[in-house]
Amino acid sequence: MPSQHRNPAAVYRPDPDLHQRAKAAVADVGSDMNAHVIGFLRWLVGDTNELPARPTTAPEPAVTEEKPPTAD
Repeated sequence: MPSQHRNPAAVYRPDPDLHQRAKAAVADVGSDMNAHVIGFLRWLVGDTNELPARPTTAPEPAVTEEKPPTAD
C-alpha cells in the first residue's frame, strides 16, 4: 500500500526554466522545494517574519526587457 500523506497535494505550475533555477537554488542552501514553498507560505500569511534562505550568489533572472518601440 502506498504511503499516506498527512496533507493533500497542492500543485503549482511554474515555467520549466523557473522550476530548474529554483531547484538549483534550494540545493545550494541545503534545502528542498517543499521546505521552501512551505516557508514562503508561512511568511506570506504572517506565521513568521523569517524568509527561507537563498543563495548569496543568486544568478540574475533570465528575463530580458525589450526596448519600447520608438515613434518615427
